[in-house]
Amino acid sequence: KGAMPSNADTDGSLVFALNGKVKGISGKDVDPSMTLLDYLRNVEGLKGTKYGCGEGGCGTCAVTLSRWENGKETFKSVNSCLAPLASAHGWAITTVEGLRAKALSKKDTKDAESFHPIQKRLANLNGVQCGYCSPGMVMTMYQALKKNPNATMAELEEQFDGNICRCTGFRPILDTAKSFASDSNTVDHVCKKSYTKGCYDQKKWDQDFPEELKNFKATKRITFRKNGLTWIKPKNSLDDLLDVIKENPNGRLTVGKTSVGIYKPSYNVHESETKGWKPHPWHLDASDPTTFIDIADVKELNSISEASVGNAKGLAVGAAVRISHVMKALKASAGSSVSFLPLVDHMKKVANVHVRDAGSIAGNLMLAKTKGFLSDLATILLGAGATVTWAGRGLDSKSATQTMEEFLATPEPPKDAVLLSIHIPYLSKNVKFKTYRNAIRPKNAHAITNAAFRVTVDGSGKMSGAVLAIGGLMEHGSAGDHALRLTKIESMLNGQTLTNDIFVKARSAIRAAAEDIVKKAGGLRAAARIACTEAFFVRFCLSIADNIEPELASGTDTVDKILYATTTAKQNFNYSDEHAPVSLPIPLQSGKMLAAGSAKFNCDTKPLTGTVFGAIVGARRPRAIIKKIDWSAALKATGVIGYVSKEDVGEASYSPMGEPYPIPHSLYAKTLFAYGAGDSVPYNGAPIGMIIAKTEAQARDAVRLVVTEYVSGEKPITAIDSTVAQQIVPGLPFLPTEFKHATGDTKKAMESAKTAEGISTVGQQKHFYMDPQFAYAIPDEESGMKILMSTQWPQGANVTIAALLKLPMSNVDIRHGRMGGAFGGKNIPVIAGLVAMGAKKYELPVYLHCDRNADMRMIAGRPKCEAKYKVAFGSDGKLNALDFQHKLSSGSSVSLGWFTNMSVGSAITQSYLVPNRNITCNMILTNEPPVNVMRGPGEIQASCHIETILEHVAHSLGMDPHEVRRANLLPNDEKVLKDNGFTDLDNYTGLKMWEALEKRCCYRARAEKVKVFNKDNKLRKKGICMIPVRYKVNIWKRTALVNLYTDGTVCVTHGGINMGQGMHVKVAQVVSYELGKLLGEPVPLENIKFNKMSSRILSAQIFTGGSTGSEGACEAARRACEALVKRMSPILAGLEEKAKAESKAKAAEEKKDGGDGAIETPRISFAQVCAGAEGANIQMTALGHWSDTKDNDKATYNCWGVGCSEIELDVLTGEMVLLRTDLEYDSAKSLNPAIDIGQCEGAYMQGVGMMLQEEVLMDDNSGELIADGTWEYKPPLALNIPKEWNVNFYSGEHKGRVLSSKASGEPPLILAASVFFALRHAIADARADVGLTDFFKLSVPATVTDRMALLAPVVQNLKSLSKPFK
Repeated sequence: KGAMPSNADTDGSLVFALNGKVKGISGKDVDPSMTLLDYLRNVEGLKGTKYGCGEGGCGTCAVTLSRWENGKETFKSVNSCLAPLASAHGWAITTVEGLRAKALSKKDTKDAESFHPIQKRLANLNGVQCGYCSPGMVMTMYQALKKNPNATMAELEEQFDGNICRCTGFRPILDTAKSFASDSNTVDHVCKKSYTKGCYDQKKWDQDFPEELKNFKATKRITFRKNGLTWIKPKNSLDDLLDVIKENPNGRLTVGKTSVGIYKPSYNVHESETKGWKPHPWHLDASDPTTFIDIADVKELNSISEASVGNAKGLAVGAAVRISHVMKALKASAGSSVSFLPLVDHMKKVANVHVRDAGSIAGNLMLAKTKGFLSDLATILLGAGATVTWAGRGLDSKSATQTMEEFLATPEPPKDAVLLSIHIPYLSKNVKFKTYRNAIRPKNAHAITNAAFRVTVDGSGKMSGAVLAIGGLMEHGSAGDHALRLTKIESMLNGQTLTNDIFVKARSAIRAAAEDIVKKAGGLRAAARIACTEAFFVRFCLSIADNIEPELASGTDTVDKILYATTTAKQNFNYSDEHAPVSLPIPLQSGKMLAAGSAKFNCDTKPLTGTVFGAIVGARRPRAIIKKIDWSAALKATGVIGYVSKEDVGEASYSPMGEPYPIPHSLYAKTLFAYGAGDSVPYNGAPIGMIIAKTEAQARDAVRLVVTEYVSGEKPITAIDSTVAQQIVPGLPFLPTEFKHATGDTKKAMESAKTAEGISTVGQQKHFYMDPQFAYAIPDEESGMKILMSTQWPQGANVTIAALLKLPMSNVDIRHGRMGGAFGGKNIPVIAGLVAMGAKKYELPVYLHCDRNADMRMIAGRPKCEAKYKVAFGSDGKLNALDFQHKLSSGSSVSLGWFTNMSVGSAITQSYLVPNRNITCNMILTNEPPVNVMRGPGEIQASCHIETILEHVAHSLGMDPHEVRRANLLPNDEKVLKDNGFTDLDNYTGLKMWEALEKRCCYRARAEKVKVFNKDNKLRKKGICMIPVRYKVNIWKRTALVNLYTDGTVCVTHGGINMGQGMHVKVAQVVSYELGKLLGEPVPLENIKFNKMSSRILSAQIFTGGSTGSEGACEAARRACEALVKRMSPILAGLEEKAKAESKAKAAEEKKDGGDGAIETPRISFAQVCAGAEGANIQMTALGHWSDTKDNDKATYNCWGVGCSEIELDVLTGEMVLLRTDLEYDSAKSLNPAIDIGQCEGAYMQGVGMMLQEEVLMDDNSGELIADGTWEYKPPLALNIPKEWNVNFYSGEHKGRVLSSKASGEPPLILAASVFFALRHAIADARADVGLTDFFKLSVPATVTDRMALLAPVVQNLKSLSKPFK
């Protein structure tokens, strides 16, 4: 910290501004390894900027940088988790806290007026749930509006390609952004409010650029050295840069240093660890550079000008020019070349707005050259005919310029040289140029394959100068892997016209070439890489051919125009206000604070003096026995204090269910806090201990130095394989590890009906909560331990950690404040246990915010499963019987997998009537993390299975699946419902909602339009599907403590965990209503506050999950308030009687003095009653407890809903767009529709991610989780939401429950299956065009690669351009 020194320009200081204040840090104190995020959070204490992934892939850490250029302020957005602090020299940094700085500087500013307009509006439009991603969302809107105050709605929506939200479903966030657009028509349908279009008053709200930095120029070379690392920033000249390069031949040139999000520093490896397998190459940076040369401001590397290379005129772009600036320059010169706009459109899909603002064009290309990075830029520039120019004192003119092909072909750059510029030639109008890519997610995802095709076509249609550039055919990740040209096929096209014959020959040759290259290279998604290459060529030919068949016209272009269309949405509900403020759409009380970054999460806790930091050490060789763990190198590292290992924790288990179970350990692995010598590693990422150091960065660095030696190893078991007998978990009398249920006579029913049988597979899904696992353990007096942690299950943590520390449970205080999402993933206290043991061992506070990669490797998620089914049915499509044999992967231990297993079995019939059924669900053990639970555990898998079965029935009968679903829906018949086990008969609204939504969304008319569209289009298909959900929930026991104060304020402590579902605001509404009964008016919500959960205040608090935590907490609080009202009613009566008497006396006195004696009795306030109660020694505290009956700690009921989704599919590439979704959900009488609509939408989008793209990619040979971060794991982005999205809350009956409310956080998740089956219909229609009418298998998630595998025969059957199929 510190102000800018007067000699900052000459003494080597790092100079920048932070939220309007100029700072200078002496060069000797600048650590080159420190990121901007570390500086903001750990030095400046600005906790609003969050750690989410450390890879630049989630946007929680986004900040805005600006500087003065050409007389004005220019802006860029960066991921502070990637940006080195040293790179901020000369820049002004604005964080989410800085947006309030100008308002807070005014003495007369009220708190409500101190929030920036973006922050206020995001909260008011209910765009804040858990709030962890909210500061990043705010900063993304801010940077967009600073760059362009007149941005349109479409332009603002595109800005969110680098921000992930796991709670809201994005819709209210986009609404907030669009409300500032120049063409805004935003309406808040929830809170019934419209917004005036246009940007906020930036002059009023935003800080001016610091005067001290306007003329600041670094005229001398600056060098920072610390902890063995060196950062050199040359003078802003090429000459000085070349000197630096010569002096530091091993230095790494950098502009934005965004590559550290992909290439992680290497770790020490014992030879036994990698025997037989190797980590995936993009995970490690074996070079581990120690010197970095910052070339961002070298003048010659930042120029953009028209130039010629040989005879080719074009645009010369400096090597250090940021990708976003390259796009801007190309767009400005679009009239000069047919290639420029296609290049811009393609670059929009590269990384995200924050990375494009920080990363340079040369940085991207050099990664492709030296590391085999699958670069989109390398491919499209190769296709565009670009050349590169090197600068170096020893280079001759010949070697100074290279074609892109020559550049990529040599991994090593010229000695002592720097890439100077990239020349992009102008292409004339008779050149046809197209670029393509395919990825798991349309943006912010690396390509599977990409391409750029170019050909010149003369007046007669003859082709020349063909260039076919393809990226991704090689196994990207190693030096030498790069985009290439298919020169033989180029020669085949040159001199020819595009006839059907040439088309067929060329595409066959392309496929053969792709197959040959991929076969030699190997690697992931091999079939998709081949199919993509062929599909891209087909599309290119269609786009340049004349007179193609009309039904092929839709194949000429991608789905981008639809994908980037502006979204529209509407939400509807209708409730009475009899329980106000309950059931009113009230935004989160803390919403503005969350949006402003001033609300504190657990991980934002300021560490006490003397606190040390932990980092998890994970095993990397599953199913191998550990021989030795060598900690010696780590202990020598800077700042390292010690470690926690198996020697410290012993055989203690972290399973909240109280393992070890009495099952022979030959059948499963123990869930230990740490594994050590002699243990078999159960899965990749299993904890072997924790490093403890003085800083977070030091602890994480030291983890890489720990060396593990293994005795032996077998290939890990990762597949559900029933032939491996020891995998099957036996049924246990005390735990439902096996679920069996039989009704009717299934065998007999099968004999007398039509049957179909098949296999349904549902894959894994990761929680990907935005806020990784956290724990902070502080030794307490009398050997106690205080643990602030992110947990959904305080009791489970209390039990397991007390056992680990060998302490009474009362000595372990489990505390919980605010955490950023959980979704079931924060039930297992392994992190907290290790931290607590570290605190005990070293008698120091220990703090750990888990690294995203370690978190994903250690915490399982939704388990994968497979069902074998046989179904009997009549000619009308009605089901007679179902035999269902299900296997679910529980990971390496029983853990919590049994709950999901049981839920699949109990939920398999969903909303359908199946008279005879035989259900068996088993658990399978694999070498993967022990399964916990995830949002909608078992229910979503069950829905996928039963809907697949119904699709199979429809296919067998040649019926419309919609009619089969309708035929099997549970009838509105009390006897049938009773016979099928339903007890809440008054609450069955499933059939009514089916009929209501069918009418509301115009299903039948739209389904007919889909048929017409599909008939007219062979290479674009639509699908539409409507499905129901029945979701059984439990309201588990819950306790609440309500304290009243003499000023009328209230403090509530309850056993529920607030993690984004709006629990606190719902409890506050109920408390306001119930206490308000005393005076007949609600207690103001602003007077109700919440205390952090503590196991010493409320013990034995069960997990929060299943969507009913809020209901339980509300009812417990209501009962406490009910007791207080009863207790205080006599006090009120006394006060009122006294007030009446005093008024009467005053009236008499006034009348005596000649007045009219009309004295109104003053109204008693709530504060007066509280003060009176305290004066009368009335207890001001009440404890409320919810449980259904004395012998049952939960209440159950069913939730009902219906969802309809329509999609459009690109048959050539498998890409799809979600066109429209309509959700009809019975919320009964929502406690807070603003919160519950958000929960509904967020759940749905999490389901969409599961259905389409959240692939948990694993190396089956090594057991390595490849999808351990944002590089390979792809949750939905804003552009994935439905283009039109309508949500209607159906007001059904819900008698006898918490103020007539129903759960909303999980059931709508299941309705996302409608997208999956709409996609299935579109694929089936495409396959039917070429005679493929089989009932094909489609597994969840149906990623773009899975779709391509099914669509490949369709593409291959396209034999000509004039006639589609033969």
